[in-house]
Amino acid sequence: MVVRLFVPPGEFRIGWMLAPCTDCAAAEGQHHVVPRRPDPLAANATLYVIVAATVAAAGQAFVAARFARRTAPHTHVSRTALFVTSSARLGVWAAATGAVVNSYYHKNFTTVVVTEAGNDPTPGRLWERTEAYTAEDGCIAGAALGMAAFLPTLYMRQASVPWWTRLLGMATIGASTGIVASQAYFQYTGERGKALDELNRQRRRRALEFHTIFWNKLLMARFDPLIQQYVRHNGVFRAYHIPAEVYEAPEQYGFASSVLAKKSATTPVLATSPETDDRFYTSYQAFDDYLKILDVERTQRENEGYRQERQSLLKEAEYLYYELTKKQYLLCNTVHSNEDDRQQQLREIEVTTFLYNRLHIRAEELRRGIHFNNVWMQQKAALDSHDARTAWLSSTTMFDPDSHDPKISIREMKALGDRFASDVKHWEGLCHSQASEAVARREKYMRDLDDARALLRAADQMVYEMERNAQDVAKRVINIDEPPEKLEPEKSK
Repeated sequence: MVVRLFVPPGEFRIGWMLAPCTDCAAAEGQHHVVPRRPDPLAANATLYVIVAATVAAAGQAFVAARFARRTAPHTHVSRTALFVTSSARLGVWAAATGAVVNSYYHKNFTTVVVTEAGNDPTPGRLWERTEAYTAEDGCIAGAALGMAAFLPTLYMRQASVPWWTRLLGMATIGASTGIVASQAYFQYTGERGKALDELNRQRRRRALEFHTIFWNKLLMARFDPLIQQYVRHNGVFRAYHIPAEVYEAPEQYGFASSVLAKKSATTPVLATSPETDDRFYTSYQAFDDYLKILDVERTQRENEGYRQERQSLLKEAEYLYYELTKKQYLLCNTVHSNEDDRQQQLREIEVTTFLYNRLHIRAEELRRGIHFNNVWMQQKAALDSHDARTAWLSSTTMFDPDSHDPKISIREMKALGDRFASDVKHWEGLCHSQASEAVARREKYMRDLDDARALLRAADQMVYEMERNAQDVAKRVINIDEPPEKLEPEKSK
């Protein structure tokens, strides 16, 4: 029987995807605060209270047997009976306490966090099947052996321990022994070491999530005081030293839309300037100055290099897709002797897909570069010859400028404006902060605040102009579609 017991609700799983996920928490709609524990480990850490209860029972039995002569000199109870009795009592109490704490944690914390993220948490399950052996298998097998060892004790005469106590105690001891034995086996095969490494990686990622939850005051207000202290402890003290990689490459940590990734999510793709490298927003070179210094011959050579590189990339992408389909065929038509081989093939398919997507993204960037170079050369020729306005406008066959409704552009420009508005609040908070680092960098924050406000005004102006154009288009469409007035036929005289 290959199962996982007490699967928590809202468990986060990272499945195989066709492309890299910038916000992995949305891969299956769940959250990083409930990471999926690897199969060699128990699906719910609460299961290990059985081992703790058995160890505590062993210690209690040892102390009780050692001092029994002083406390009860006329009573003789064997150490085995004391151990079984203590295991039964502590096992029941530990299981009940663990179940209550686990239910309280998921009901008042993880479910609220997953719901706040806009997802319906997957319901918790008592058990589920797996493809590999787990710690729960050892627990069930050990408990079954303990119950089997209990059966001969039913024929004991004058037993000092009631039968239900013996049953619970020996089942608890057997389950604990099964968990320890399974972990020893997984340690021997090396699976437990890999599982612990994966669990530590998930916990480091989870600590970053606590940091974000702590600064979300509306979300913190939904928690009770005990959960608030728990989040504060994990989000402030344990996640205080956030690695620099979170700021440099936030997409690797699933923070593409969070405060930590604000720079990568909101910085427009503008030309860099060496004078403003320390600014949050890079400045855009004046377009008219750029056209005046544009070298047409060099731009044409650049276009030719782009075309050759793009063709090579597309050819290589086709080769990778051919290799990808071969690996997919082998995966679906091969009987795997063990799970490691199957997982290795899945990882090979995954990295091949990633590389295929990267080549296509680079080819698309080159196509855009060729397009803009052609447009700039056309505009430079029009600027030098003082041509009319029509020489500057791009030629298009996909839409009619007089009847097009830019509703998608308006929606995206409003979203960009919301990002800039959020940036303005962020920089205003830093400018008014009294922290030593904020005071030392206040001039930089003031420049960033001015840049954010300027970009916000530009975005608002663009939204205003596009909405006005949309209204003009709607009026023209209404005038065209309006039917002519019906003329009453002349009455016959």
